[in-house]
Amino acid sequence: MDLGFVNAILDPVMSAGPLFMIFIVFTVIGLVVRLGFLKAVRNGLMIAVGFNGVYIVVEYFLGKVAPAASALATRFGGVFTYTDIGWAAFASFAWSSPWAYVIVLLSLAVNLVMIFTSMTDTLNLNIWDFWEAIIACLIVYALTNNIVAGLVFATFLAWFNLMMSDFNAQRGYCSDLGFEGLSFYQGTNVAWGAFGHYIGKLLDKTGLEAKFTPDYIQEKFGVVGEPAVLGGIIGMLMGIGAGYFWIDIVMLMIALATSLVLIPMMSGIVMQALVPVSEAAGSFMKSKTSGKQIYIGVDPAIAVGNTTVLATTVLMVPILLVMAFVIPGSVNHPLADLPSLLFFWVFVVAPNKFDMLRTLITSILMGVYGTIAATLGVAKWSTMVAVGQGVEVAEGTGVTSWFNHLCPEMLVAGLLGENYSKIGMPGLIGFCAVVTVITIVFRLRYLKNLKTQTAAA
Repeated sequence: MDLGFVNAILDPVMSAGPLFMIFIVFTVIGLVVRLGFLKAVRNGLMIAVGFNGVYIVVEYFLGKVAPAASALATRFGGVFTYTDIGWAAFASFAWSSPWAYVIVLLSLAVNLVMIFTSMTDTLNLNIWDFWEAIIACLIVYALTNNIVAGLVFATFLAWFNLMMSDFNAQRGYCSDLGFEGLSFYQGTNVAWGAFGHYIGKLLDKTGLEAKFTPDYIQEKFGVVGEPAVLGGIIGMLMGIGAGYFWIDIVMLMIALATSLVLIPMMSGIVMQALVPVSEAAGSFMKSKTSGKQIYIGVDPAIAVGNTTVLATTVLMVPILLVMAFVIPGSVNHPLADLPSLLFFWVFVVAPNKFDMLRTLITSILMGVYGTIAATLGVAKWSTMVAVGQGVEVAEGTGVTSWFNHLCPEMLVAGLLGENYSKIGMPGLIGFCAVVTVITIVFRLRYLKNLKTQTAAA
């Protein structure tokens, strides 16, 4: 299949990065839902401005935390088989694949079919994060030498991820974070919201109350709970652990305090600009879908400024490094992706009612999963994808991404791919079909309950 012409058109678009797509997509959406040309362009610009502000501050945050994380890794780390080169490298591998745009078209088609068959409430506009499904497809392809198998799995992921996005939005977890009318879409990462939901219920049964929230800390300990002070305290502890000189510790304190204060402000700009688009899109889709609820799927990056998320991010750095030595068979320790893992913790703070202790417990369980997933093959399969995209690695070593370790689709893709000789295409399709049917059953039950509640009201 010759995709040269398609690649020639779309490669510059994807190379421009997420901000370009955010501006174009939201401007087009504004035009489609009849906001008017100038207002659509204005809102597209302001949403891009807000996201750019989030990305700038997050990049600043990561840039300040990364050296401290590396210092911790060097101080307490060791030599492992695989090196964590970060998620950004794998995102570039994904978008350089000739199959990337086929997966984008398949995913968008699945979304539209699901909306008009009432199988989802999410209209996903976060196209950039399709890179995870693309990498999962490439893992299946590398292990089976069958691109159709990879595309089947990627299409299944489009369905499953939308179901998980609905799970979080329907339970109010996105609105609890301050984003009414939105759902978060970022690959199968969104499934961690369901994990946090059920771990939260389990913690409720243990009697561990949702008590240690930033508001509670501020109420009990005054200014200690304020974002700037909390960021300063965390920066001080991290700097001490990294063995920093006292001046560098103070600078890290200022950096983390800055991040905790500015990210919510940037998120506020996004939300302010999203309101008219979201309202117009919701009204437009309701007119086309018999009045059903529509959530706009966006990048969860806008929510990472939550104080509990950022606190968990820094606290998990030493914990993950310790896990690499404690868990038998560990093949690497997180490095480049250490500070970027906040994109996972964001899904479990609302189910844990923003309690720092409960969120930390949930995140530790996620870290255990990520460490084990790497040993089960995610690190090896990630290396196969990297090599397939032209990366040279020394014999007996490899490259990976801790982001991939925490993406459940990577582990499932590898297990299906490695057993493809036994299960074949019927087995792969059968697996996808069974999971799809299970999600349909839950969806139909939800719609039935919703109809009953609406009738009662």
